[in-house]
Amino acid sequence: MKNLVAIAAACLLFVFMEETSAAEKIRVGVVSPAPGLSAPWIAKETGIFAKHGLDADVILLTGSPRLAQSLIAGDVHYALVGAAAVMRARMRGAEVVIVGAATNVSSQKLVVNPKSGIRKLEDLKGRIIGVSQYGSDADGFARTVVSKAGLKPEKDVAILQMGGHPQVAAALMAGKLEAGILGGLALVTAQKSGAIVLMSAIKLETVSLGPVLSVTRQYAQQNRDSVTRFVRAFAEAIHYFKKNPNGTIPILQKMMGGIGVEPARILYEEYVELFEELPVPQEKGLQAILDQESDPKAKSFKPGDFVDLSFLRQIDQSGVVEKIYRK
Repeated sequence: MKNLVAIAAACLLFVFMEETSAAEKIRVGVVSPAPGLSAPWIAKETGIFAKHGLDADVILLTGSPRLAQSLIAGDVHYALVGAAAVMRARMRGAEVVIVGAATNVSSQKLVVNPKSGIRKLEDLKGRIIGVSQYGSDADGFARTVVSKAGLKPEKDVAILQMGGHPQVAAALMAGKLEAGILGGLALVTAQKSGAIVLMSAIKLETVSLGPVLSVTRQYAQQNRDSVTRFVRAFAEAIHYFKKNPNGTIPILQKMMGGIGVEPARILYEEYVELFEELPVPQEKGLQAILDQESDPKAKSFKPGDFVDLSFLRQIDQSGVVEKIYRK
């Protein structure tokens, strides 16, 4: 009898080990530790990735152009990254494709030093706006803000690349920068030191995209089942964010370096309504980015040239999203 129990236990252990080892290892690059990009962290921390047979390393790689290059080089399998960087890479010949969108609105904000004297957009004339990187969403929003003020980027307002949102926030707080584009934790940090939000992409009614979920076309073609499972896990993580604040806020605290409950809750409440149930990138947002491009090649591209919505269509047709939101 003891031998039978031992054999049964060994069999169970073998099955467990086989299932564990069967989980597919993937690397997911995320451009910023902001709530709008939290879906991969949520999917990892809650076991959603594991449920779909994925063993994910979620890696923070700041700067959208840098992360887009890491995706192209194969350093990561998936990238949650600024749409403009992916689209520019595609226009330059890289075989990258957007398979989903975190949000269809930008969370970027124009923040000013309280001693700058900047009280309206027109006051930006002759000033410098700090952004994370050229080609990032922050850079795109900065140029939109300047144009809305009736000014011209580079001619009337200088736009300075500073490496990342934390660097922009630090320069603002030190008084070395009068205006900057911020989002996420860096925004909260700057506001605590007295920085003032002058304008947001939402208030300005900017037609744009938030971060997009991207892969290379080759990876999507060779790993169709895996990408489908990933996109489903991504959608389920968004559902978790929207419906489980008590579970989401501790994850936000962890991914943003151990911030307090109250800042995490403020950020949660700011972002929760930005997520859509099915993370489809909207055509008007893609077109808005194309319209801002100075590269003549942009005129020969259409929004559909940058996306592969077949994975989301498959999930939508299966009724998965409808089922999880009914629970």
